[in-house]
Amino acid sequence: MLNLSPVTVAKHEVLLQLMQRIYPPAYRQLWKNNDCNWYINSQYNLKHVTKELDVKNTDYFFIQYNTITIGILRLVHQIPEATTKLHRLYLDHDYQGLGLGKQLMQLSENRAKANQSTSIWLEAMDTQLQALNFYKKCGFKIVDSYALDFELIMDPFKGMHKMTKQL
Repeated sequence: MLNLSPVTVAKHEVLLQLMQRIYPPAYRQLWKNNDCNWYINSQYNLKHVTKELDVKNTDYFFIQYNTITIGILRLVHQIPEATTKLHRLYLDHDYQGLGLGKQLMQLSENRAKANQSTSIWLEAMDTQLQALNFYKKCGFKIVDSYALDFELIMDPFKGMHKMTKQL
């Protein structure tokens, strides 16, 4: 059973520990020296999480499956533009392939529509073929491409696609 539970400042340590567990197996190879800890620590430290939680019109959830916390989902509803950014979607590798991503995409689209969005968009690495194929299967289309400006990410992995879907 899939459930969502709000990320809160009080649960910051749970979020940090979760990302320390699920991010490296999927993304360690992208970073110079196989060290992605600086990224995890910059994105999931208390100050940054507090800042992200203070953004208006944002949903930030832990993803739970059968009472086990297996990922996160963050949606930023950009009200004047009538669009929603799917900002973070991370799932523990052990729980991929169970149809949970499809459920989470449908839930994200429903929340976007509830916030009067007419489109939903995301950014995905151009080398993450499994993710790109999943997003395309869900109806997203590539509308722009660019390169990340992180010095510590290896050059072959800097390519990004902006993908969007009309609701």
